Amino acid sequence: MTKKLLFCSFLLLGAFSLYQSKNSTATSVTKKAFTIPINVVVSNISTTSATVMWDPIAGSTSFAVRFRPVGPNLWSSISVFNTNGYTFTDLQPCTAYEVQIIDVASGDISTSVIFYTSLNYCISASTDSNIMHISNVTVTSTGVTNPMISNSGPSNYTDYRTDPGRRVKFFAGSPANKLSVTNTWTGTAGPITVNAWIDINGNGVFEAVEKVMNANVSSAIPVVSTFPIPGYPTIPSALIGGCGVTMRVISSQTFPTGACGTFTYGEVEDYGVDFLDPFLAVKEPGQSAKPEIYPNPASDILNVSGISEAADFEIYNAVGQKAGEGKTSDHKVKLQRLPQGVYFIQLKDNENITRFKFIKK
Repeated sequence: MTKKLLFCSFLLLGAFSLYQSKNSTATSVTKKAFTIPINVVVSNISTTSATVMWDPIAGSTSFAVRFRPVGPNLWSSISVFNTNGYTFTDLQPCTAYEVQIIDVASGDISTSVIFYTSLNYCISASTDSNIMHISNVTVTSTGVTNPMISNSGPSNYTDYRTDPGRRVKFFAGSPANKLSVTNTWTGTAGPITVNAWIDINGNGVFEAVEKVMNANVSSAIPVVSTFPIPGYPTIPSALIGGCGVTMRVISSQTFPTGACGTFTYGEVEDYGVDFLDPFLAVKEPGQSAKPEIYPNPASDILNVSGISEAADFEIYNAVGQKAGEGKTSDHKVKLQRLPQGVYFIQLKDNENITRFKFIKK
């Protein structure tokens, strides 16, 4: 009888210890989960600044905000107290940054958020695109072989600036560039106004002198505007060959007072614009004297200019391992199979070899 009681006691102690262990583990995991900073969001992004915010953590008053240019770079860290936000200043323009938030008390680290420093433009959109919308935007640039052609369906606002296939390129100082805008109605076509601006001086504001289209139309016939692109100093030298500015196209039933704000019927579309150096001599159609890649960071397609249409390429990851190779097709390299990260691409065009660093986002 005594042996049975002892055996039962050992069983109870074992079960209690197991329960305590499981309960302790669960408590530890729960506690850890509640001290990981979540909902990290970066906003108010400009070429040199940005604001990061995250959800408050009960009982946590001290955080470390660490950031670095994307890639194998050293972290910079900022300590913040009694707040769940921080504004970066003096960032590098046209650069992809990685940011993480650390809860100092627990040491828990948030997931990384990547943002890209670029110009921050005012908001503009319609509230109803069911009656009419922009269905095509085409830009034919002087000296650029292929026009930018953008077909689209109805939306209140669409941001195409990060779409490499819809990137617009102008040579600084080029004449007779053409913008064509086609609109589509769901019913009977009615009068609308079509306006477009290009932030030529790169100050983040669409000014009246930067308007490149101002037309009234009442049919699906494309409206076309021809305009020059000024050179330096109207376009600051830092923008030529830099990370670019924005072209905004607005079609609306009411005449907009400017490029900002909302209106009822119509649509707004934004496009990325790159200004090219006019002093790069052209060797042959589609091939300039200085190869370049864009956009950077890139998602699915990396465009390559200044080379022949079928140049050899090799891609290496940050530790020097080959990640891909082939030939460019129509000045493009497909990146869909690459995971996110930092890479180097080597281009061989005839006997010329050029290397670039890029980011797959």
